[in-house]
Amino acid sequence: MVLLAAVAVEIVATAALKSAVSMSWLVGSLPLALIGFSFILLSVALRTIPMAVAYAVWEGIGIVGIAVIGHLLFGEHLTVGRALGLAAILTGILLIEHGVGSERRQGDGRLA
Repeated sequence: MVLLAAVAVEIVATAALKSAVSMSWLVGSLPLALIGFSFILLSVALRTIPMAVAYAVWEGIGIVGIAVIGHLLFGEHLTVGRALGLAAILTGILLIEHGVGSERRQGDGRLA
């Protein structure tokens, strides 16, 4: 749950960053504070989730989320090529998650 919160904060922060570029420096610094908070949440998630999986999920779902937000809120084009790229990112996340989980040693829970 903490990892998903980190992803959500990252998506909101990045979308806000696009909106805040023409604002005052104070308003423009708020998305940066949110990105910092996202990193804090990611570090909490790393206590229980393997680093490769946590980072892949955090960054990958963040990229996909930003692409969708960019399309819906900012009118950015979501071409077939971009959609295929986003699908490849999601596939990569699943492969990394599956690969990390299958490398666990029996008994000690550490990665081989």
